Amino acid sequence: MGCLTAPFKLIGCLGLLAALALGWLYRDRLVREGRRLLSGNEASAAVSEGRPGRLALQSARAKVDSLNGWRADSVVLSPPEVASLIGAGLDPELRGELDSMQVRLLDGEIELSARLRTARLPREMFGPLGGVLRETEPVEAAGPLEVTGPGQGEWRVRSFEIRGFPLPADAVPRLMARAVGDSGRRTVAVRIPKGIREVRVRPTGATLYGAPRP
Repeated sequence: MGCLTAPFKLIGCLGLLAALALGWLYRDRLVREGRRLLSGNEASAAVSEGRPGRLALQSARAKVDSLNGWRADSVVLSPPEVASLIGAGLDPELRGELDSMQVRLLDGEIELSARLRTARLPREMFGPLGGVLRETEPVEAAGPLEVTGPGQGEWRVRSFEIRGFPLPADAVPRLMARAVGDSGRRTVAVRIPKGIREVRVRPTGATLYGAPRP
């Protein structure tokens, strides 16, 4: 009887090892999805998604002006306002590679979805999918947005999906370097309006904090 059950035990052990390996490779995505589920009840009534737009950009810039000119301590941007500021803050060449851009606010992270031109992508990183990539593909990327200096910020992408296929977390920095055309860079540069020292992101909105007052 023991000999008969041995193959099934071996298969079970191999399946467990495979599950653990996949969990490690996609650990950032699992953590992000867990946070989303935990915060789902709190944010269920709020709209956490937005698209860039001219009016939303004007509104976002007006709120930033209130930090600099009206001496407000902080302002809260809606998802469309955040999407508009990010869209305006990306490198124009990279922004031109993105179509149908949409931003979702998560707990501490910003998720961007769009259709991306795939010409710059290293196809070898996507396995069998790399050989059948179309000219543009739907992608999702998520990570925190940090202010790094006056007028400067970085979007530190931690997870990346293309056509629903998640890339292992360890491979994301190399992909970002190829996507932005800089082998030494591991983040996406985003121009931040001057006067902002910190950004805190929640599903209900992004809070911008102004520079300390003298």
